[in-house]
Amino acid sequence: MTKGLGPVNVKNMIAYCGSAHAIFESSPAKLSKAPGIGQKLARLALDSPMLAKAEKEIAFCGKHDIQIMSYLHEAYPNALKFIHDAPLFLFQKGAINLNQQTNLAIVGTRKATAYGQALAEEFSQFFAERGINVVSGLAYGIDITAHRAALAVGGKTTAVLAHGLDMMYPAVHKSKALKMLESGGWVSEYFTGTKPEPPFFPARNRIISGICQGVLVVEAGEKGGALITARTAFEQNRQVYAIPGRLSDPYSQGCHRLIAEDIARLVTRPQQILDDLEIDWQHHDDLTEQLNLFLPAPEILLTAEEAKILNFLAQGEAVVDQIGQATGIPMARLQSLLLSMEFKSLVRQLPGKKFLKI
Repeated sequence: MTKGLGPVNVKNMIAYCGSAHAIFESSPAKLSKAPGIGQKLARLALDSPMLAKAEKEIAFCGKHDIQIMSYLHEAYPNALKFIHDAPLFLFQKGAINLNQQTNLAIVGTRKATAYGQALAEEFSQFFAERGINVVSGLAYGIDITAHRAALAVGGKTTAVLAHGLDMMYPAVHKSKALKMLESGGWVSEYFTGTKPEPPFFPARNRIISGICQGVLVVEAGEKGGALITARTAFEQNRQVYAIPGRLSDPYSQGCHRLIAEDIARLVTRPQQILDDLEIDWQHHDDLTEQLNLFLPAPEILLTAEEAKILNFLAQGEAVVDQIGQATGIPMARLQSLLLSMEFKSLVRQLPGKKFLKI
């Protein structure tokens, strides 16, 4: 809540001091030595009048069943931790744990055509029927169509919002949003009382793509939030997909551009996405079973972290970022483990920082 202290500065202070609690037990002189902090930011952190306001936020969230997750919290989405501008906090309401199932985003224009709505419904229901959490932004058009379709088949769906979780925008979607809480949920990086402002919508799109394994753009014009989400997803090393339309349709031009620029892969059927991402949906309801799917009896004793890595690599070669996202192992720890596993002849490093199970 303290202006002037962004996510990078706060993470540096926590890493330097050892915990968030330890920051407030530090002297200004000690805190100023944290990377990038200095005396001015140290004084700002320790003299902030925001602690009382923070206590009120915690009390309000507790009363209204809003979960507060810092980036150190076990339920904070593992995939999101690996993007450079990940929020320090996420607020979540509902019955969803984003680390316990596959999350796929469906986004598109607010001015969806009947063609786009029909496709968004088809893809969303296909994913939801297979236990996949359909993620979108609750906006008019493609977003709300995807949410409604997932709910219609009793599936999971999550809305990433550009305001505090004590309100709902658009208000007309409140009944569907409340229905989401039974098996999905709402997610936001904004404190309660924060109203939706224009800059917050493109900012929240990095969370939509950041928590997902892939992003599908159903319809998009030459400009708009869906294209921002797609380009952000591409920068985050997420797989982007787009559905083509008629050449004369203005709300297919964005999809065509994403395909032409090799940002998105052209898809016409939902099964193409599951095949491309190698998602075996039958096993996503049982993570314990899934962990043991591909792991043969080892000749040497493995740690739990090594087992996770080998289980993931049994599906094929992968870059370090993909391994980290799949296993939830912090990057510094992961690199050390991979080096150790090379010495044990468990994995082999390939060009481009890819690793292969031996």
